[in-house]
Amino acid sequence: MYREVNWAVPADPYILEELGEYDGWHTAKNLEINTDFSRQWISQRCPVFVDHELAERHEEEPAYRLTEFGEQILNGEAEYEELKETES
Repeated sequence: MYREVNWAVPADPYILEELGEYDGWHTAKNLEINTDFSRQWISQRCPVFVDHELAERHEEEPAYRLTEFGEQILNGEAEYEELKETES
């Protein structure tokens, strides 16, 4: 993914996969436990996913979950070209 769109970094697919592992909301702390990335790094990347409609942020808590579009990207049901259209 990170080679396909200019805003992505190598860690993004791993974080997104973990976001999609379970239904419900995930905090940076929860994602840190289940990945090799720090809570601070995850906290920086999740808003980027929100900006590109791959994830959504909880209204009251600092928690995230994958959107339907994010799931489609992970499952290969949507093309990276669609991600390029959301680039800022």
